[in-house]
Parts: sequence; C-alpha cells; structure tokens
Amino acid sequence: MTRTPPYTRPVTDLSPEATVRSYYDALNARDYARAAGPIAETCEWVSMPTENVFRGPAAIVAGLREFTTSFPDWHVEVERVMSEGGTVVVEWHTTGTFELAFRGHAPNGKRFSRRGCAVAEVESGRIMRYRDYYDRASLYAQLDLLALFKP
Repeated sequence: MTRTPPYTRPVTDLSPEATVRSYYDALNARDYARAAGPIAETCEWVSMPTENVFRGPAAIVAGLREFTTSFPDWHVEVERVMSEGGTVVVEWHTTGTFELAFRGHAPNGKRFSRRGCAVAEVESGRIMRYRDYYDRASLYAQLDLLALFKP
C-alpha cells in the first residue's frame, strides 16, 4: 500500500489548528507557495523580539525563505498546540546549521536549537495575525552572531 505524505494531501480541514499546522508542514517541506496559501493578504506578522512587522504572504514568506536559505537543514517541530475559537497557540522547537551567508555574515557551521511560542489568529482557514515569541539573544549567541543583537 502506498501512503501519500501529509504535505501532498489536499487541505480539507480548515479548522484554525489544521490551518496553522499545514503552514508549519509546508515550511518543513520548503514548499513556500503552500506556506503562503493560508496567510491572508492583510495578515500582520510580528516577530516580538525584534518588533519587525511583515504584512501579507509575499513579505512573510520572503523573510522565512531568507532564514531557511541560510540554515538549509532548518526544521521546526510543533510540540504542543492549543486552540480556542480562532486563536491557535503553538509551542515550537527549531534547529538548524549556519551554512550560507545570513544578513551579510559569513557562515560558520554553528548549530542552533531554540524554542518559542506563536499565537495565530485564524478566520475561515486564513491566518489573519501572527505573533512569534522567542529568545533572540540566545539564538545569536549560539551562532556567534551577538554583534547582530541590538536589544
């Protein structure tokens, strides 16, 4: 019996939790078009540690692609999901190796591991707002990039 991987199945569950999980699955598969799919054109994506705000799927996916390009083995594991109404809270764990230039800095082969939490607001199968919380200083310290860290 041939099994179809979950990332190639059509999305039929538009619940808020399934919408957010499908986004993470698409990122792990490096399927950026599929990752952009559930992101609303008006979505406001906030990286809470940096206070950077991205709006709309093109800008959001471009930022994610920049990061995953520099860390080609980047992977996110969804550890826990809590959902009530249209609000989805995700505890995640990411890892990766600094193998290609990142924001003008040469790669050094350092690995990182970080945990964080995201809060997504979903309506009708679309991510309308997303806030990502993580320890940026710890990430940069693991990568020997503290020069980039500006509190």
